[in-house]
Amino acid sequence: EKQQIKLHMESHLKTGGEQITYANRAVAGSVDPSCKEQFQLLKIRRKHRFLVYKIDAETEVVIPEIIGPRATNLKDLISSLPENDARYAIYDHEFTTFDGRPTNKLFFVSWFPSNSTPYAKMAYTQAKEKVREVFTGVFDIMARTPSELEALVTGEPEEEEDQEFDDDDFN
Repeated sequence: EKQQIKLHMESHLKTGGEQITYANRAVAGSVDPSCKEQFQLLKIRRKHRFLVYKIDAETEVVIPEIIGPRATNLKDLISSLPENDARYAIYDHEFTTFDGRPTNKLFFVSWFPSNSTPYAKMAYTQAKEKVREVFTGVFDIMARTPSELEALVTGEPEEEEDQEFDDDDFN
């Protein structure tokens, strides 16, 4: 046991011996029952358009953060997701099939923006299995940018972001 403590107390080489602790560490220990209740209202009763879930840093429980009313759309979901932190979301996408039938798909979105902390990405990735057990009958997607999320949900090609190089630079 003393050896374990010694290994735990060793300093990280890149920090010059400085001990680092992370603020706002998110670790999911469980999923709050209200998550499933709200999901059932969205899936069966069609009360909501989308749900955004977060890991509460204090209680380490996945909780509903934002509930999107039925009148909202994909743009509203995208605007409600944080630009620099990971989240889970459920989105009810209504569309018309090629033969004219109205239908819908439920998407489970893992939102991992590029500028979110590595610790947040790890915590949400680790908790995903527990969370996915609650949400059945949904399509699983992961997005890093708003345009990527929109392309995955609608099936339309992603808009090109500003690129550092043009395609002509490599000829």
